[in-house]
Amino acid sequence: MLRLFAACMLIVLGFSAFAPAQAEFPIPARIVTLKPHGQEDGRYRYVEILLEKILGKAGSQAKVAQAQTRYSRDRLLQELIKGENIHVIAEAPKPGWEEQLLPIRIPIRKGLQGYRLFLINRQDQAALANVNSLEELQDFATGSGAQWSTRSVMEQAGFQVVTSEDYEALFKMLKLRRFVTFGRGINEVFKEQESFAGGNGDLIVEKTLCLFIPLPTYFFVSPAHPELAKLIELGLKQMIADGSFDQHFLTFHHADLSRANLSKRKIFSISNPNLSGQTPIGEPSYWLDPASLGDLQQENDS
Repeated sequence: MLRLFAACMLIVLGFSAFAPAQAEFPIPARIVTLKPHGQEDGRYRYVEILLEKILGKAGSQAKVAQAQTRYSRDRLLQELIKGENIHVIAEAPKPGWEEQLLPIRIPIRKGLQGYRLFLINRQDQAALANVNSLEELQDFATGSGAQWSTRSVMEQAGFQVVTSEDYEALFKMLKLRRFVTFGRGINEVFKEQESFAGGNGDLIVEKTLCLFIPLPTYFFVSPAHPELAKLIELGLKQMIADGSFDQHFLTFHHADLSRANLSKRKIFSISNPNLSGQTPIGEPSYWLDPASLGDLQQENDS
């Protein structure tokens, strides 16, 4: 009887010890992500809709909401660590982020953002069309957000980088020729040209060049919400397995990829020292292969 009683107590204590751990990290009913940087900033819509689909695929009823406050990149890290006002964001890896947050190392844009086209003023197209090497491209000053991960990558590669903390101010600085090129991901450049052309009639997408930087975009989840990180990873892998992730990707990006016309551009590459050894470079299904783009588009259209 004593042995039976002791065994029962161990079971009860085991359940008692496990229950608080379950309740300690509940998944919020509202999953809070980034607030866009102004009315013209549509960069996060892809992420918000993808996150909604991921949660649904994983069986969650949670809803996605935007943060009430717009944070600088440095402040954003601290808010994510606390996990009170914001729970998850989609960003390129930055020093310290993978160690202090919960990264889901699946590139949610297939590395598309690493194919950088340039917003320029129309009068600079002729000079840039004559660029035939990375060194010649580096002769032109380029713009970047002060806290963007690509800033340090380009500086270390030898570019002269002119920065601003203000996203919209960068387009005004380009108009004023504070710099000549403004590198943007294929997923950003055409929409931004259309959005900001009203303030600069000479704003165009440069026609001949592309700079490639290995640049995954991960979901980074607050360490205060580990169960949310598991749920997002589960739903994302389910979407990859059933093909709905590729469908979502092409719904948003196949038109931009066609307009980018990468096969006709001179593509220069630089390395990305911000990437950790855990970057899933060896998972080809996670990354965009421009050579197979036609096959993906046919699948999306069928």
